[in-house]
Amino acid sequence: MTSRQARSKQTGPALVTALFSATLTTALATGPAASASTTATGWTITQASPTAQTAPQKVPGTDIVSVADKISPAAAVVRLAKRQVGYHEKGNNCTKYGKWAHHDCSQWCDIFVGWVFSKTGQLKAVGGKVYPGVDDHIKWFENHKRFHHRGAKGGGPHPGDVIFFDFNGHDGADHVGIVVGYDATHVTTVEGNRGDQVKKLTYSRYSRFIWGYGSPAW
Repeated sequence: MTSRQARSKQTGPALVTALFSATLTTALATGPAASASTTATGWTITQASPTAQTAPQKVPGTDIVSVADKISPAAAVVRLAKRQVGYHEKGNNCTKYGKWAHHDCSQWCDIFVGWVFSKTGQLKAVGGKVYPGVDDHIKWFENHKRFHHRGAKGGGPHPGDVIFFDFNGHDGADHVGIVVGYDATHVTTVEGNRGDQVKKLTYSRYSRFIWGYGSPAW
């Protein structure tokens, strides 16, 4: 054996070990967000994606319906309610919702709720009929043990809930809307007859104006 052959035999295993060590170190450092390439030696070298550590994380907000819930009845109600945002009444309380319900040109916040649930095939879940007045509608939820005052444990909000408000401070519901999203501190709604139109609004979950939530019987 020549001296050159001896040196080659000694350095061959050492080179393989060094390459393996470098590959393992690189792979551990980069983690799962990486791309791979093959070198002339046959070893795979892993390289970190340049955006792996810098891409911002999306944090769910109050207007998010989870992927698993996108085909649920609640999701259908939320989608249709949101599509109505910006609709304005004509004249004095005259709307397509009131005309549809044969209660045209009258107070229409709860008529709007009935229209949305009816058009999505879920009217039975909130009483089975259109309620021109908030008082009668909340009684249906109470009679079926589906009404929960603000802050009640497990009582909402949930997407698709009917939310009742006490704006005049008389200890009773006088306005109504639909919950379209929420987080730990806020609830987002779509409401008919809010400033003569359909509006999307956000409140603190602890707002004194929130009387409570009606949970639909999906």
